[in-house]
Amino acid sequence: MSFHLAIPFPSEAEALRKQSRVEQKWTGMQKLFAVIDALAAAEVFSLAGGVREAQLKYHQSLEEEWQRRMKEFIKQHASS
Repeated sequence: MSFHLAIPFPSEAEALRKQSRVEQKWTGMQKLFAVIDALAAAEVFSLAGGVREAQLKYHQSLEEEWQRRMKEFIKQHASS
């Protein structure tokens, strides 16, 4: 189903071509800042969804389990 609006909008492909022509002229520093912005946006989305917090909790539980097992291993083998 297509809509016909009174205001003509460029196609998505044309908008992407136009944006890519602009970005091709960027300096190295502008490209670096674009990457930094993208990483910051990904971090914000990660934090907003609670995914990062869950990842940190999971990592902490793995760390605690590893420490517990290492202590048990050392206790068993150091007393021999």
